[in-house]
Amino acid sequence: MGLRSLRMGSSAIALVLSGSVACADVTAEQVWTDFKGYLEGFGYTVNGTEQTASDGLTVSGLTMTMAIPDDGGTASLAMDSMTFTELGDGRVRVTMPDRVPMAITATPPDGQGEDITMTMDYAQKGFDLVVSGDPDNFVYTYSAAEMAFVLNSLSMGDVPMDIRDARMTVTDLAGNSASTGTELRQIVQTMTAGALSYVLDIVNPEDPTGVVDVTGSIENLSFDGTASLPADIDTSDMPAALKAGFAVSGGYTYENGTSEFAITGQGQSFEGNTSSEAGNLTMRLDSTSMLYSGEATGVAMNYAGTDIPLPITLTMGQAGFNMLMPIGQTEDPTDFGLGLTLGDVAVSDMIWGMIDPAGQLPRDPATIQIDLAGKARLTQDIMDEQAMMAASSPFGEIHALTVNALTLAIAGARLSGAGDFTFDNADMTTFPGMPRPQGALDLQLTGGNSLLDTLVAMGLLPEEQAMGARMMLGLFARPGSGPDSLTSRIEITPDGQLLANGQRLR
Repeated sequence: MGLRSLRMGSSAIALVLSGSVACADVTAEQVWTDFKGYLEGFGYTVNGTEQTASDGLTVSGLTMTMAIPDDGGTASLAMDSMTFTELGDGRVRVTMPDRVPMAITATPPDGQGEDITMTMDYAQKGFDLVVSGDPDNFVYTYSAAEMAFVLNSLSMGDVPMDIRDARMTVTDLAGNSASTGTELRQIVQTMTAGALSYVLDIVNPEDPTGVVDVTGSIENLSFDGTASLPADIDTSDMPAALKAGFAVSGGYTYENGTSEFAITGQGQSFEGNTSSEAGNLTMRLDSTSMLYSGEATGVAMNYAGTDIPLPITLTMGQAGFNMLMPIGQTEDPTDFGLGLTLGDVAVSDMIWGMIDPAGQLPRDPATIQIDLAGKARLTQDIMDEQAMMAASSPFGEIHALTVNALTLAIAGARLSGAGDFTFDNADMTTFPGMPRPQGALDLQLTGGNSLLDTLVAMGLLPEEQAMGARMMLGLFARPGSGPDSLTSRIEITPDGQLLANGQRLR
């Protein structure tokens, strides 16, 4: 199933959970009217029979159906009833059934492949949603002992998948969502949960005698986020939505993440488990830029299988990434960034023994770190697929690049560096095909010669190749302040010269 199908289906689910509506007063009729209007703004067709009472109203036979854009299929939800009860103190309680059936049919673009059909249930225990606030600022407070999404069936064409168990469950859920505005609705949300767990237990599609069994969980989950939603938003036309003011930002944190998996079939097996002490993920999207970043600490991984000669055990003190990139056409350069950190990576002595049975190499944990930032300008909106396909020239310009951190540490050797560069996009001839850079990168290497000596002694590196590496280091580096230490400054001057420690290379 494509991301478009998931996105269309999830918009209604998110609304059910957050209750984000904007009303002139907290009455049952107004909450329902805006609830319906909100869904219709996302492209859903909403039908149901309204029955009023002295303390509110009930909508029975409620159905919500959406046609997925580009003939991508349909997504639908159905409820026996939904009740809006006025509590007499300016608040409204929204009550839903314990089980809500959902169905999605996804059609591959241009008829390439078979339809995918899926049915699932949204189930809850002890769910409570109360609307409060004032006509300009409604607050939706909710809690639940348990919420679950249960996959009942999944078919590709006429072939059903044998699902033994597939579900995601959240327990001890609590949160609130505040909504203001109508033409451009502003939503602020917070949520906490005691635990989130998932199970996927299916018969291996490639071998009916095998299984795919995956389980996992995280604890102490928390989420904070904001959103700006234009009226009648069409998320299938993201460039237009962003120009109209659509924006989202948020992130979550968790503790004690674990997962296990086992895949068998066709005489093969692959199994393993992972864990992390804590982690986080942050996302932001608006008309100018997109940001993703995440980190996990205390990571451990264990893998074994038929085609793996020995068990693999790997630990990391830190694993993280970040990506910031402009997405909209701008007149002035805007920020971008890219980062990757794999810190304190250690493998088992069994794996070290395959490489270094005599224990000659230092077995200190390894670290890889790259942290880049800069300025760039886009000449095309990269969210506009048609404009990107029609572009016949580069759609962006790089104006500045900063190397905040560059680290590679392994087997007792450590390379680190930092630097700054600017780029002249009016000069594409000094360095043919690219804007002329100017700036410098400073590098430090410790333990390099000792590592070369050890590799030669182990027979892993021929002496002549080690000598060639030392000669290369002599061209680009000079002795540092400590033992087995080298430094190097790689510089590009305004007139296009390339220098290494002041010695001209170009």
